[in-house]
Amino acid sequence: MTAAAEHPARAFCRALNVRYPLVQGGMTFGSDARLVAAVSEAGALGTLGTFHYRTHDKVKEQVDLIRQATARPFSVNVPFFEQSFALVERLAREDGVKVFTLGGWFSEPMQRLKEELGLTVLVSVNAPTVARMVAERPYDALIVQGNESGGANSHYGTEQLFELVRPIARPGAPVLWAGGQWDGGDLLRALVRGAAGVQLGTRFFFAEESPLHPSIKAQVLDSNLKRPLTTALTPVNDTLSMRFITNKAYKTALKEGEVEKIFQDKERVFALSQAFFEENARPLLIYAGTGVYKLRAIQPCRAIVDEVVREYNDLAARRLPEL
Repeated sequence: MTAAAEHPARAFCRALNVRYPLVQGGMTFGSDARLVAAVSEAGALGTLGTFHYRTHDKVKEQVDLIRQATARPFSVNVPFFEQSFALVERLAREDGVKVFTLGGWFSEPMQRLKEELGLTVLVSVNAPTVARMVAERPYDALIVQGNESGGANSHYGTEQLFELVRPIARPGAPVLWAGGQWDGGDLLRALVRGAAGVQLGTRFFFAEESPLHPSIKAQVLDSNLKRPLTTALTPVNDTLSMRFITNKAYKTALKEGEVEKIFQDKERVFALSQAFFEENARPLLIYAGTGVYKLRAIQPCRAIVDEVVREYNDLAARRLPEL
């Protein structure tokens, strides 16, 4: 990059019409209209995860609620490869959704739909092989998701994955970091290395507006303030690994072989996620990225975004010694 070249973060903000190069992860089970709208209103890109809602009608309800709360851009995250194209097409044609985050896929029909309707498409990748699969598609940004994230289905760390994917990314396309990202220091490190921004999942999962029940947020915060929380990358089947807070619930489930059993049954996975939204004083099996040890308060989304930006600006203004 020459001295006069535009930084990828600028290109990303312009392409997505957001103030800051910050994205809220869809988090599959951890986002709803209230959270997405709050993130977008704060100047970042809110993202609605769709898996938990199961049907188009339920996703549409959330989209309508987002639009009632904000006029700012937001994205809808649709995972699970081409089998999800029908949902994307309905949301785009019938409901006017303009921005999508695709979980590891970008098919030919999706490309035609993007070109016809002028959609903006971000693609989340967890391996160089996935990046190569979409290399010829006209995506607007890539998100590299390393195994520091709660939904950690990757053999690679975030920074490692970025270095492997950047050379095969579409020329000029912004590439963002996801997995373990939390604060202004993480944003600075990503932008210094040439990334276009960062995606925060766990940080927003513990935001004031997230659907995670306040009793669970308080429980995790209290535990963290007493002893910083650790997480464990855990295989849940032959192809999928998740990262969990290593609390009592996790240790018991691991010892009894329950983690793998849960993820062999789709309905048990939904039941696990449903518990996140209900009052509970007991430790739960909770997905979380490595950055959760930094949790110090339950903050509204605007305070989170403002804090990340302030930390970034403070660090970027510092002069380092010449060596």
